[in-house]
Order: sequence, then C-alpha cells, then structure tokens
Amino acid sequence: MTGGKQFVMLKLAFFGLVLWAQFLVTPSVLPAATETQRLKIIYSSFTGAYTPLWIAIDEGLGRKNGLDLEAVYAGRARPHQLLLSGDAQYVVSTGTGVVSSYAGGQKDLVIVASFLNVTGSSLFTKPQITKPSELRGKVVASGRPGSITDVMLHYVLKRKLNLDPARDVKVVPLGDGPSILPALEKGVVDGTVLTTPTRLMAKTMGFREMLDFDELGIPYPYVGVSTLKANVKKNPEMTIRFLRTLTEGIQIFKTNKETSMAVMKKYLRGASDDILAETYRYFSAKIQKTPYPSADAIRIASRHDVRSISPNEDS
Repeated sequence: MTGGKQFVMLKLAFFGLVLWAQFLVTPSVLPAATETQRLKIIYSSFTGAYTPLWIAIDEGLGRKNGLDLEAVYAGRARPHQLLLSGDAQYVVSTGTGVVSSYAGGQKDLVIVASFLNVTGSSLFTKPQITKPSELRGKVVASGRPGSITDVMLHYVLKRKLNLDPARDVKVVPLGDGPSILPALEKGVVDGTVLTTPTRLMAKTMGFREMLDFDELGIPYPYVGVSTLKANVKKNPEMTIRFLRTLTEGIQIFKTNKETSMAVMKKYLRGASDDILAETYRYFSAKIQKTPYPSADAIRIASRHDVRSISPNEDS
C-alpha cells in the first residue's frame, strides 16, 4: 500500500479514536436529551458477533440515552448503500465496505467503533474433499461480492491453499451463512466460508473444516459501527449516545450469559442450545470490552482486500 493510502486509512481510524476521546473524557457533560431521537441501524448478517446490538435493541438500552433504536437486517442490499441513501443513520457490519469505499474516494463514510477484530469464520468442504488440491475444478460459495467472506475466501484460496480463485475454482456468491449451509448440505456447492454459529453447525453435520481463519492471525475490522461524517459533525452527541448504548450492550453480553443466550436464540434461529452456548463462549471472550477502532485492523483492510497480504504478514 502506498504511503498516501496508508495515511488515508490511519486518518479513518483516527476519526473514530477522536470521537472515543470525547466519549471517555466528557461523558458527564452531555446535555440531557429533551426528546427521544429515533435511530435506524442496519446490520448485515446473522452471527453471534451482532448480539450486543440485539441486546441493546431488545433490552431498550437506548431509552436512558434518549434514543429509540430500530435494527433492520440489510438482506441482499449493501448495508452502506442504505446509509448513503439516508435510509439509516448507522450500520453495524464488517469494516470492508467502509474501507473500500474510502479508498475509492467516497470520504463520507467513517468507522466510529470496532468491537471485534477476528472473523470467527472457517472454510468448509464436503467430507470427501480431504486436501486443498481436491478443490480444483469445484464450486465454492461466498457471501456478497466484496463482503468479508468473499474477501477472505479469495485470500485463503490464493495465499494459503495455492489455488487461483479466478481459474482453479468457481466462486459463487450466495449470501450469508444460513443461506449457504443448505447449499453445501444439498451438494449444490463443494465448499464455502461459514461464520459462527453456522460453522459450528457444519461441524456437527460432518462437513470438513479445511481452514479456521482465526489461525491466520490477521487482525480485521470484522464487526463495528459506521456512519456518515455529516451525522457525527451535525450531532456528535447522538453518536456518543449510541456508542454508549452499544457499549452497555457489550457489557451485558460479556457478563450476563442468560440474557445473551435468550437474545441469540431469538435471532439465530435453527441453532441448538449447545451451538448457542459455544457461540456465546467464543464471542464473549473475543469481543472487546470497549469498542475502539483498531488502526492495525483498518490498515489491513485498507489493502482493498486481504488477497494481497503476504502469507507471513500479520500486521
């Protein structure tokens, strides 16, 4: 990455860190909300990493901060396009869309929080595929084009499994994990990238875990909060109130298993109690207590995708 691009990406992280400085240093001087502000938050996937947001919504944590929160699943839409169109004020998703848009000249999007910098994802294949070379000529599913699962799939195929994703395999975008797993089960695809808890379900079904992405040791802004600079500049108190609400959701998630399990059961339909318990164990340990943006993770993502990272590079 050029020095100019690196500066731009660090500037993106710095913007979020400045906001967090305001959050930590002056929380008591925020003016009391004179009326409740309604906020729409878009989230992009069904994975245990989003549980702090769902807790904030279901437990009504925004009310004490003068916020009426509504969370809406993006479906097949690109979440940050909904943000740019004005359909929502915040997006909780991977940092991929923000970083690639920023690098491409769209400077309105900013990351203001990041509470998970590992992906909790794995590459799974049919049981009869026992080694990477046997993926040659096969069909492998990913998420939306440009999504974190798509980016990571291309990276591991090329850099870790010595397969050209453009020639050696056929990569097809099928959506999120709950949509992809049935395709693997029915034999429509030979392999796919799955997030947690879907990857845990795949293990119990007998599919082969070819590679656990956590083992790559690459920090990545997997889940965080993004918005428009204009939103922050126009009403910084609103953003700080939302971050405070989300931080409380994180604390409940990390300390109250009973509440967290009940919320996950509502949103992660189809997962057994055992799978949900393992999902909770994994994410409650991995999610940051205070969701500062990570400059290292953003710098990695700023290389448009991790396909260009050296196999030995971990920062």
